[in-house]
Amino acid sequence: MTRELGIILLDAQRISDAQLATALRQQVGTNKKLGEILVELGFASHEDIARALATQMNVPFVELGEAYTLRPEEVSLLPEAVVRRYGMFATCQGDQKRITLIMRDPLDLHAVDTARTLTHMEVHKAISTEARIRDVIERHYGTSANIQRSLQSIADVETSSGAATREPPVDTNQLASQANEAPVVRFVSLLLMQAVECRASDIHIEPGEKEVHVRMRVDGVLREHTPPPRSLHSAIITRIKILACMDIAERRLPLDGRFQFKAQERLIDVRVSSLPEIYGEKIVMRLLDRSALVVDMAAIGFEEPLREQFQRILQRPNGIILLTGPTGSGKTTTLYSAIAHLRNPERNIQTVEDPVEYQLAGINQMQVKAGIGLGFAEALRAILRQDPDIIMIGEIRDRDTAEIAMRAALTGHLVLSTLHTNDAPSAVTRLQNIGMESYLIAATVRLIIAQRLARRICSACRAPYQLLPEERRLLQVLCAEAADWSYQQGTGCNQCAHAGFHGRVAALEFMEIADTLRETIAAGGAEALLRRQAIERGMQTLLRNGLEKARLGITTLAEVLACCTSD
Repeated sequence: MTRELGIILLDAQRISDAQLATALRQQVGTNKKLGEILVELGFASHEDIARALATQMNVPFVELGEAYTLRPEEVSLLPEAVVRRYGMFATCQGDQKRITLIMRDPLDLHAVDTARTLTHMEVHKAISTEARIRDVIERHYGTSANIQRSLQSIADVETSSGAATREPPVDTNQLASQANEAPVVRFVSLLLMQAVECRASDIHIEPGEKEVHVRMRVDGVLREHTPPPRSLHSAIITRIKILACMDIAERRLPLDGRFQFKAQERLIDVRVSSLPEIYGEKIVMRLLDRSALVVDMAAIGFEEPLREQFQRILQRPNGIILLTGPTGSGKTTTLYSAIAHLRNPERNIQTVEDPVEYQLAGINQMQVKAGIGLGFAEALRAILRQDPDIIMIGEIRDRDTAEIAMRAALTGHLVLSTLHTNDAPSAVTRLQNIGMESYLIAATVRLIIAQRLARRICSACRAPYQLLPEERRLLQVLCAEAADWSYQQGTGCNQCAHAGFHGRVAALEFMEIADTLRETIAAGGAEALLRRQAIERGMQTLLRNGLEKARLGITTLAEVLACCTSD
């Protein structure tokens, strides 16, 4: 006689008599199963119910840890649509006549009949939790899993046993022919598709003595990916160079090129850079997805008060707004968000960039060409004769560019640009160091924003984090009250490729140049004095803003400490 589910749970001491009674009362008048009710009430977990069902039906309960994998022949037993629809997958142990269905619901006879019809094999049942089954399905049946298997199948091509220490001389006609062969074309295409799938910003193809390394930068961090056989390296590099209209015969000098491709109905721009290394050419591809450009200030990391303050300053008719930070800190993205906010048919907005990373509708964008003498300063002189209202300069690098920008601000233009400095107050020192007079800086600069990028915690696997003793001691020194805050971390899941992070958020230092600060700058006041006055006027430092984001569970404490205290 089959034991009832509630009795099994009671015997296993997973629920109490009172909890069972409450669940049974709750079940009256509904079509829900007892297990569903117990989980909804928080009396039992999904695993408790699955284990009890396994006992009730006398079928195995299968632990599906993160290391659980399916062989290719097992993945091919059932189509993806079927495993997703019924929440199950099939395994076999070398037996051509029998499969085991690992199911979320062993009572689903329709699912069993479907598997039996598709495989023409004897079906045995097992049970696991729905979340664990879904995890296995995502890892083995999803788009990225299919791409990974295809890349691996190419990578498994047998290579020659000899390993040359340097790239051998190759006939360019032979290389071009190899570059158009199916395995090479397929590998490059799959590599680009995988990069889009995992939100990579860059792809690195790096030749070694005996093997090739492929790494992709995701959320600012490089991750290893399936490499091609060493024997295909030259052909793959040639294939990419052909796509980017680069000289395939030139292998001694660095080259640049670009191309476009479509993925998931999105147009992706790819900037290609080659570099001669001792074992062959290294290629780096920068992927620019126009549809992925973040122009929403809230998504970038501007809290409501900062966003309102930023937008208010952007409405001023003249002056200079500066974004500061190291390379890769998101300065250009923030500039684009400001331009998108200012975009209006009544305004003539002109940019000068190196290079133009994203094309914005309704904006006049210009790329500098240093090779023909068209630098930032020369471009700015020409732009000022084009009746601009707003000018965006990719970067202020020298005195000439800074002088023209300040002259434009003094003559009624709003100018937005970037500087490479560690924080907001040091931007003033940087301008002084390149030769700008303090009174000009005070008269023209309206706002300086410093920023860093920290990785966002994956929302699907966010969990509480317990401070380490050394972290608590460090916080006591850096910001005492933060030592008592609660923090979060990502534990890793399929949605974030088990990294614990998904996307990035900006930590911001927002220094508006108001009367007191303007007087200090004009008088040539020290950077330390400027920083102290800005904090007294309410400026949050990069560290403080980052810690606030960590307190809210947006990023981790480790990310904040790494990106905001590294200088």
